[in-house]
Amino acid sequence: MKRYVLILFIIPMVFLGACRSSKPVAPTFYVLEFPVDRVSDEQYSTLPYSLEIAEIDLHPAFATHQIAIREDQHEIRYFSHHEWAVRPEISLARYIRDYFKHVSIFENIEARYWNIRPDYKLFTSVHQLEVLKDGNDYLARLHVDFQLVMTEGTITVVRHSADKTRLLERRNLNLFAGAINDMFFEELHFFTRKILYEFSAE
Repeated sequence: MKRYVLILFIIPMVFLGACRSSKPVAPTFYVLEFPVDRVSDEQYSTLPYSLEIAEIDLHPAFATHQIAIREDQHEIRYFSHHEWAVRPEISLARYIRDYFKHVSIFENIEARYWNIRPDYKLFTSVHQLEVLKDGNDYLARLHVDFQLVMTEGTITVVRHSADKTRLLERRNLNLFAGAINDMFFEELHFFTRKILYEFSAE
């Protein structure tokens, strides 16, 4: 009887020890950042205006460190151990600022002006920033809207909207982050060309 009781006592202890020895899964973090190497050597004329880059308006469902996956039309969930290193509205605002400082199409670019009223403001809205499950396929989805607004009279001068998806070769969130990074660059670059065309037509 004593031997039986001893076995009953030892078995739970073995399982408890196994549970304690298992290491928690470390989260993996992903970044969105301006790819300097993608900018061509093409020279642009600098417009004699100041540009203020407004805070990004990001849909609340995606305004978090967690990365969202949409598995049905009205259903999203979040990855447990995969996160953005920096919240997307912060990293994308920095991305835009770095881009415009690099291409230099405006004389002055700031996130906020304290002493002067800028000539133009750039407003960015991100409606979707997610992994999209479509059957057995996984896609990166970016739905973004850019608006260049003349501060005087709050007139929209140039607007560009895009709702893009890109097929991922496999379910890999590093590929997802890379696809979002690339699509954001492409749409921002296209928007910049629209700005240049608009001002050249004046």
